[in-house]
Amino acid sequence: MKNKLSIIKSRGQTSSLFSLRHTIFLRYLLCLFLGIHTFSVAAQNNNTSVEGIVVNESNTPVSGASVKEVGGTNVTRTDSEGQFTLNVSSPNTTLMVSYVGYATLEVSVAGRSSLRIVLEVTNEELDEVVVVGYGTQKKANVTGAISSVNMKELEGRPVVNVVEALQGTTPGLTIQQSNSQPGSRPSINIRGINTLNNNDPMVLIDGIIGDIQNVNMADIESISVLKDAASAAIYGSRASNGVILITTKKGSKGTSRVSYDYILAAQTPTFLPQIVDSWVYAELRNEALINSGRPTQFSSEQIRDYRVNGPNANWMKEIYRANAPQQTHSLSVSGGGEKTTYLISGAYMDQESMFKGSDYGLERLNFRTNVETQVSDRFKVNVLAAYSRNALKDHAYWTEWLIEQATRMPSIYPIKNANGDYNYPGGSNSNSLARLEQGGQRSSANDDLSGILNAEYKILDGLKLRGMVGTQLYNNRLKENRKAIPGSGDLENRMTNSSQRIQNITTNLILSYDKTWGAHTVNTLAGYSYEGGTDNRFETFRLVDESNYDIMGGAQTSNTGNQEWQNEWSIYSAFLSMNYNFADKYLFEFKLRDDISSKFRVGNRSAWFPSMSAGWRVSDENFYPERLKNIMPSAKIRSSWGLVGNNRIADYQYQATVNVSQGYNFGNTMYPVASFDAVNPDLRWETTQMFNIGADLGFLNNALTLSGEYYVNDTYDILIGIPVPGLFGGGTPIQNAGKVQNKGWEIAARYQFTTGGVNHTVSGNLSDSKNKVIDVKGTEWINGFDVNTVVREGYPINSYYAYRWDGYFQNEEEVAQGPHLDGITPKPGDIRYLDKNGDGLIREDDDRFVLGNRFPRFLYGFNYAAGWKGVDFSMFWQGVGQRKVWLRGESVEAFHNNNEGPVFNFHVDRWTPTNPDAGYPRLTVGAESANNATKSSFWIENAAYLRLKNVQLGYTFPENWTNRVSLSRLRIYTSIQNALTLSDMKGGWDPETSDGGGRIYPVNRTFSIGLNLNF
Repeated sequence: MKNKLSIIKSRGQTSSLFSLRHTIFLRYLLCLFLGIHTFSVAAQNNNTSVEGIVVNESNTPVSGASVKEVGGTNVTRTDSEGQFTLNVSSPNTTLMVSYVGYATLEVSVAGRSSLRIVLEVTNEELDEVVVVGYGTQKKANVTGAISSVNMKELEGRPVVNVVEALQGTTPGLTIQQSNSQPGSRPSINIRGINTLNNNDPMVLIDGIIGDIQNVNMADIESISVLKDAASAAIYGSRASNGVILITTKKGSKGTSRVSYDYILAAQTPTFLPQIVDSWVYAELRNEALINSGRPTQFSSEQIRDYRVNGPNANWMKEIYRANAPQQTHSLSVSGGGEKTTYLISGAYMDQESMFKGSDYGLERLNFRTNVETQVSDRFKVNVLAAYSRNALKDHAYWTEWLIEQATRMPSIYPIKNANGDYNYPGGSNSNSLARLEQGGQRSSANDDLSGILNAEYKILDGLKLRGMVGTQLYNNRLKENRKAIPGSGDLENRMTNSSQRIQNITTNLILSYDKTWGAHTVNTLAGYSYEGGTDNRFETFRLVDESNYDIMGGAQTSNTGNQEWQNEWSIYSAFLSMNYNFADKYLFEFKLRDDISSKFRVGNRSAWFPSMSAGWRVSDENFYPERLKNIMPSAKIRSSWGLVGNNRIADYQYQATVNVSQGYNFGNTMYPVASFDAVNPDLRWETTQMFNIGADLGFLNNALTLSGEYYVNDTYDILIGIPVPGLFGGGTPIQNAGKVQNKGWEIAARYQFTTGGVNHTVSGNLSDSKNKVIDVKGTEWINGFDVNTVVREGYPINSYYAYRWDGYFQNEEEVAQGPHLDGITPKPGDIRYLDKNGDGLIREDDDRFVLGNRFPRFLYGFNYAAGWKGVDFSMFWQGVGQRKVWLRGESVEAFHNNNEGPVFNFHVDRWTPTNPDAGYPRLTVGAESANNATKSSFWIENAAYLRLKNVQLGYTFPENWTNRVSLSRLRIYTSIQNALTLSDMKGGWDPETSDGGGRIYPVNRTFSIGLNLNF
C-alpha cells in the first residue's frame, strides 16, 4: 500500500482574548488555561515533538487512532478531530499509525514537525471501540444490543442540552420534546414501556449516575445506549429500561491544545394557534348564539367596523417576543507530558425566554477537569471533577395559566386598552401579559457538583485491580415572590422559599483478567459496588398584604406554612462478567449481578440478574463463499437473554407510616388522631426478562453497514396498587401483582461514498415498540379528568378510553333514531356516538372504547452529510409514523366552557345544513355544547409528523491559511434547529404536544451562527 503523506507548515503559538457577555468567570478561566499551556510547553521544550492529523480516504478525521513511535514507548491516540501530538526520541523516527478497519501505516517523520496521514480502509469490518458496562469492547465482538451515537454529527446544533440533540439519532431511543421553555426536560425512553412504574433509563456519566441535561455537549467523547439484558444486566438495578453511558473527553500527550466554540442563536415559535380575525369571530359568535337559542351579540355594523378598523388581536402572539436570543460558549485546554495528561473545560449557556417580561430565561455554567497520571509502570490514577450551575428566572405563575388565558381571548379584545392599561374583558379577572410584566418572579439556582477518583493497579500481565469512588452533590434553591396586580383578580402576595439537598455516593472495586492464547481470548471481571444517597427538602411560604421585597424575614404567624421531607436509600451489589471468543468468530458472554436494595425489607432485598449472549461472525468462516464475500464482506448474527431489575418506587413502601390529622370532636374540643397507611411488607423486585436477536452486515467493502434487532421484554412482579373494596377502609397497598409485555424491532443503516471530490454520508434508522398489559389480577382502573386513560389487560398501558364518534346527526329524523347520550338530546350538526351495546343510550359504563395511546410508534431518523474542499453541509430529519394526542378544552373547542373564545381557523369549516361533511360540529355555547364536548375519539388527533430537525452549512478554512495565524482549525457555520415540520395536527399545535388543553410553551425554531476555533 502506498504511503499517503503531505506536509503541513509548522504551527506556532498565539493567544486570543474572548470577551463573553455575563461571564467574567471565563476570562479568569482563560488566564488559567494559558498559564497551564505555557507551563506545559516549557516543561517539554527539551523533547522533539511531532503533530498532525489522521483522516480516511473520504477526508474524515479518524478519532481514536493509535500513533506509536516504532522501536520506542511513545504512543498516543488521535482526538475527536483526528489530531495528535507525540513526543519522539528523534526527528528522523518512524511512526506506526493504526485503527480497527484500516490498514496499519508506517510513516517516516524525516525531520518534519507536522503531518497529514491518510488511512486506507481494509477489507475487514469497520470496527470501532464502544463503551460497555465497566469497560470497552470492539464493536465487531459485541453480542448485545448497543448503539453508539456519532458525536461528530451533533456538532454545531443550537440546542440547550444534549437530550435535544439525541432525538432521532439512535434506533430504539425515544425522546419527546413537548416544549422549549427554559428549564424544561424532554422525556427519554429506551425501547418503549416495560412497566407501570418509572420507565426512565439509567444514565451514567463517567461511571456514576448523573443528570444528562447538565453535561456540556462539547465535553462528551462518546455516548453508548445499552438496550438489552446482555449489555445492561451488569448494572442490574434500574437497568430494566436501558442504560445510557456518557464518557467525557480526556487529555492526550503532547503540546497543549485550546478549543473554543461559540453559537449565537435566535429562537422563534414553531407553532402558535391560528386564531380567526375579529370580524370572522363576530360572525361565528353570532352563529353559535343562534344555534344555542340566544340573541346575537354583534350587529352587522360592528362586524363591518371590525373588518375596517379592528381591533384584530392575538393574545398568544402578544405574550411572546418575536425572537429571543440564545448563546453558548465552550472553551477547553488539553495536553500532557509523559506521565500526566489533562483536560480542563468551561462553558456558558444563556437561553432567554420567549415570554415577555423581566429577564426571564436560563443560564448554565459548566466546569470540568480530567487529570490522569501514570504514577508508575503498574499504577495509574485518574481524577475527574465537574460542576454545573443552572440559574432559572421565570414568572411567578404557572405557564399553563398564562397560555390558557391567552388562548381563550377572542381577537376582538386588545391585550391593552387605548390608555395603555391592561385589558380585562368581561368574564375575565386576569391578563396574561400583566402577570408576566407585573406579577413577580420565580428564581431558582441549581448546583450539581461531582467528583470521581479512579485508580488502576496492574498486578500481573492481564490482571488489573480497579477502584472508583464518586460523589455527587445537588443543591437546589427556589425563591418566589408572586405579586398582587391592581385592577385584576390576582390579589395574592405570596412568598415561597424552598431548598433541596441531594447527596449520592458510588464506589466500585473491580478485578479484571484478560488473556489471549492462540485463537482463544478471555476477558473476565468481578466487582463490588455500593450506591447510596440522601434527599432533604424544605419549603416555607407566607401570604402578605403587600411586599415589594422577596424576603421571608419578620414575625408573621398567620397565613404561613412549612413542610419538610427526608429520604435515604442504598444498594449493595456484586457482579461478574465473562467474555470468551474463539478466533474472533465465535463470541460468548455471561454476566451476573446481585443487588440488595433498601427499598425492600430484610429477606426480600436481594435479587440476582443474570444474562447470556452469543454471536457468530459468519463471514470469517472458511466455507463463506468468496462470491458472497465480495458483496457482503462482513456478517454477524447474535442473540441474548437475561433478567434486569427495577426498584423505582417511593422509599419506605414496605413500612407503615403514621399520619396525624385533626381527628374527632369531643366536648367541643378537637382531638388529633394518628393512623397508619396500609402496607405490604412482602414487596420484592420487579423483574424484566429480555430476549434479543440481531444481525450486523456490511456491504460494498463495508462502506454500507446494516444492523437489525428484534426483541421481546416480559416484566413481571410489577409493583402496583391493586384497587381494593371500599369496605377495606384504608388506602391501596402496593403489591407485586402486574405483568407487561413489550416487543419491537429496530433497523439502522449507514453508507459512506465519494462522487468526484464530494464525500457523502447517509445514515438512517427506523424502530417500533408496542406494549401490552398481560396481568393486573383481573382488575382495571381509569385515570385522568379531562383525558381518560385505562389500564386494562390485553391493551397498551394507559390507553385512551372514550366514546367513538360516528359522524354527525344530519337531520331531525336521524336525531329521533338516536342513539343519544344519557340525559342529553342532540340536534342536527351534533356529534353522534357509536352505541356499543345497542341499547339506544350512550353511557360511560357500557359504550366507551379503547382508542390508542400517546406513546409514539414507528420512530425514524435520516441524516445526510456532504463535504467538498472545506465546505460541509448536513441535514437531519426526524419523525414519528404513528402517535395519538387527545386535545381538550380551549386547545380545540370553540367557546370552551361558555367562554367568549377561542375560535380557530379550523372552526370555520363547521357543520351547517349546506356543509354536512365539515371538520367540526355545529357551533354552540354553554349548555348547548354538552353533547359535542363529551370525551370521544373526535378530539383525538393524528400526531404523526416529519421534522427537519437540523440543517447546517459550514466552511473550514484551509490549513495553509489557518497556519499563518497559528490556528489548527477554523470553521464557521450556520444552522437551523426545528427548521420545518410536516403534520396534520389541528389548530396550530405542535405534534409533540402533551395531552390536554394545549397549555404548553411552544417548541422553538432556532436560527444560529457558530464558530469553531482550535489552536
